Amino acid sequence: MKKQLQLILMLLIMPLGMVLAQQPLQIMGKVTDTEGEPVQGVSISIKGRLNAITATDDAGAYSLQAENSDVLIFKGIGFKTVERTVSGQSTINVTLENDLTNLDEVVVVGYGTQKKTNLTGAVSTISASQLENRPAVSASTALQGLAPGVTVTSQTGAPGGDQASIRIRGVNSFSSASEPLVIIDGVAGDLNSIDANLIESMSVLKDAASAAIYGSRAANGVILVTTKRAKDAFNLTYKGYTGWQDATFIPEVTDGRTFMRVFNEASINDGGKEIYTQQNFDEFDQLYAENPDNYDWQKAILSGSGFTQNHFASLSTGSGIIRVNPSLSYVKQDGLIKNTNYQRYTFRNNMDINPNDKLNIKVDLSVMNGDRLQIANEGTIWNYLGRMPTNIPIRYGDKWSEGWVKNNPVGFIEDGGNRKVNNIELIGNLSLNYKPVNWLSITGLVAPRYRTRNIHNFSKALMTYYSGGAEAGAAAESTELTESAYRYFYGNYQFHATAAKTFNDHSLSLMVGTSRETYDEKYLMGFRRDYTYDTYEVLNAGADTETKRNDGTQDQWLLVSAFSRFNYAFKDRYLFEANLRYDGTSRFLGSNRWATFPSFSAGWRVEQEPFMENLRSKINQLKIRASWGILGNQNIGSTYQPFSENLALGGISMGGAISQLVTLNTLANPDLRWEETTATGVGLDATLFDKFSFTFDWYKKHTNGILMTLPISALYGLNEPYQNAAKVENLGWEVGGRYDNQWNDFKFGLGFNFSDVRNKILDMRSRPVGTLLRQQQGYAINSIYGYVSDGYYQSQEEIDNGPTQFGTLKPGDIRFKDIAGAFDADGNAIPDGKITDADKQIIGNTIPRYTYGVNLDLGYKGFKFSAFLQGVAKVDGYLDSHYVIPAVNSSAIKPWQLDYWTEDNRNASLPRLSVTSTNNTQNSDFWLKSASYLRLKNIHLGYQFPNEWFQNAKIGGIYIYANGQNLFTKANFYEGYDPEINYNAGAAQNVSLGGGNYYPQVKVYTFGLDIKF
Repeated sequence: MKKQLQLILMLLIMPLGMVLAQQPLQIMGKVTDTEGEPVQGVSISIKGRLNAITATDDAGAYSLQAENSDVLIFKGIGFKTVERTVSGQSTINVTLENDLTNLDEVVVVGYGTQKKTNLTGAVSTISASQLENRPAVSASTALQGLAPGVTVTSQTGAPGGDQASIRIRGVNSFSSASEPLVIIDGVAGDLNSIDANLIESMSVLKDAASAAIYGSRAANGVILVTTKRAKDAFNLTYKGYTGWQDATFIPEVTDGRTFMRVFNEASINDGGKEIYTQQNFDEFDQLYAENPDNYDWQKAILSGSGFTQNHFASLSTGSGIIRVNPSLSYVKQDGLIKNTNYQRYTFRNNMDINPNDKLNIKVDLSVMNGDRLQIANEGTIWNYLGRMPTNIPIRYGDKWSEGWVKNNPVGFIEDGGNRKVNNIELIGNLSLNYKPVNWLSITGLVAPRYRTRNIHNFSKALMTYYSGGAEAGAAAESTELTESAYRYFYGNYQFHATAAKTFNDHSLSLMVGTSRETYDEKYLMGFRRDYTYDTYEVLNAGADTETKRNDGTQDQWLLVSAFSRFNYAFKDRYLFEANLRYDGTSRFLGSNRWATFPSFSAGWRVEQEPFMENLRSKINQLKIRASWGILGNQNIGSTYQPFSENLALGGISMGGAISQLVTLNTLANPDLRWEETTATGVGLDATLFDKFSFTFDWYKKHTNGILMTLPISALYGLNEPYQNAAKVENLGWEVGGRYDNQWNDFKFGLGFNFSDVRNKILDMRSRPVGTLLRQQQGYAINSIYGYVSDGYYQSQEEIDNGPTQFGTLKPGDIRFKDIAGAFDADGNAIPDGKITDADKQIIGNTIPRYTYGVNLDLGYKGFKFSAFLQGVAKVDGYLDSHYVIPAVNSSAIKPWQLDYWTEDNRNASLPRLSVTSTNNTQNSDFWLKSASYLRLKNIHLGYQFPNEWFQNAKIGGIYIYANGQNLFTKANFYEGYDPEINYNAGAAQNVSLGGGNYYPQVKVYTFGLDIKF
């Protein structure tokens, strides 16, 4: 009986013991570096779980719950990863060793992550620390100079309009968009719609091996953005800065007396007489002395405050099961001119739910509201910034002067109307990741994106006056209002699964998935004119006459895809990856709707070879990579169904009645298909002495099937359709390196990147397109086309003996080379004694051959200093008309334009003065300038206050800093104009030549404060 009682007691106690044995342990500890200093922000996770469960605080301390035999993983930026096994202890302290090269870094790739050391593709990574010191409102501009092979161009610093153009490894097409695909947390999006403070990292996928997983949209490269997520530790953060902006380049102008003198001389050169008499000079002197500011057009135009501010607050906290990371940001920019500004509110909350070790649910929500205020027809104001005749006053009393042909830019700013653009974007992202077993991960995602864009353009007729008070008239015929509304809805649905196994010396991973993406756009417009009350800015206040208009359209497309990736590694030494994507789009017909995009890549980690064992302490990594693949581009043509042509709607008068007319003007081509880019590349990655990292890549890209029009029979009676006919090649190399070291309290870091790309159109069926901006076989996309200059005519005898040129030639005019008129039997050009279109040739290139950046980082105790240089080389820019040619269009005279040809100044930099010459205004290399530049893009000085100062105040850290952006630019471009001026976001291929009527880039001076609680 006693033994039976003991057995019963043991059976009762055993379950209780098992429960107690399975209860998690409360583990605390501290993480320090090799100097004994606490390390903040180290993420701590349990091996086999989906997410990090906590992070160290400012004192390096952490606390978590784990079970016996759990393996804790400690990861910190700049440190080697450490693993510790729980075996009953309640305290686990960890010392992390420096790993400045981050060989264990995990890099985000398409639909997953990979260890940096095992990458076989060309991927550049950009961390949050590289972005946080740059006061960029648009995240695209913050990329400039940070990654090899990535060319970022920004023409303007306009509030709300400073978005940059991004080109990865050249330009692939002259008929379709060349912007890379941007993926934010797994979903296609707009890089400029996200606050840079929210970005955890960016991965730039540059070659086919890394980008082919995105198939039909990856030809221009892919940028993967990962946003910040919460840990279990409580953190409240505020980041803010205020400052002001100045223009980087403004064209200086001379005074009114100089203006009148120059135009008198130009008139005499043209065979006329003096335009301005001595009385005009005397009257100007008197009025100018009375009120000099009334003649300072630039001061009056640039009267905005340029004040800028940015505030960002975020909360990160969690309970182990639920973690949330809500944030709110506000940015405000006032323009360099009055009545212009931009403000944006962004709210985002990233939430993670981990009911157990196998299931992870992410629920993300983002809301953005941006308002941009401009002057109506704002480009006109920048056109006249360096153009207004400086002998004309701004006002006559309280009335606006006639300005330049009834255009008064200061009057436009004050009374010319406005343009308001409102963008609201709502993004949701629900994803579930389930791991039924350790080697299998299944993910499903639903991510709707809704956006509205409303444009209010109210242009007022501004009356101008002559000096006597009589009306001079208005540049605009009437006051007009156009209201435009756009509604966009993107649907994104994904499902993919990843299986990974390691056995013996073999590591295998297979990912398969499918996706469905939809797009729906609606447009609605209303127009009225002739407003009786020009302060009532609504459509109904305009005249209800036949001049009113309305319009509306709807566009849709659908993309369905299947994709997979296979990775294999043997002994972590020999690496292989294969990607395959199968895309179908509604933008093409029949079998052309579907296309396959494969890629293959391999890598050899030489440092893992036995013969390298003795060198591993010096050569930490030595990897050789090679890749090949095919990428696609579905964004071709100007319509969403490029295989068809829109019907033209209009009216026709027949028999005294107006009837509706529907016509087809252009022949459709149902055989249109994807543009395809075949890319090949090899690369080398090396890490030496745990301090120096180096990467080199060479690549070649061929794009086939580029759209262009080819001749068809006139019997069709329709315009030529687009066909997949042209070919383009990009050939280049890129190199990047980084050295980091630390001596006691002093930290030093120096990084650089340099890239070279040569672009060439291989085939255009011998049918060039364009006048000044040219697409021509054998030359780069967007080349510059014109005559070749050969100095000046110095005498009438030279003119008489030279080829026939344009207009009435006189000494001091530009001489052009007579290159061709006909060809001999061998195909050599024969000059024909006259200058015609046959003498034009490619004279310049708008695609930078070289792009580079240099980063310097210094730290001493709490002090931090960084400087960033960025530039391009071997690229050309072009200005013409009144921007550079003196006495053209009655425009203001710039000081450097006074070096013009005269009998006493035969080696002048500019031709003779003339108002009527048609010869000197021809497109030629005379007006071509190098657009190469070196720019101090950013400089930063800050101080981190010691944490022990605020222990009692429960403040985790305070950091103050001063920052400057675009403070210095070295260039040989036209004085007063930025060398990036060729870029134009609104033009075809984002390039326009000749003009300079753009909001200038800006220098930004800011002072900031970061606080952590």
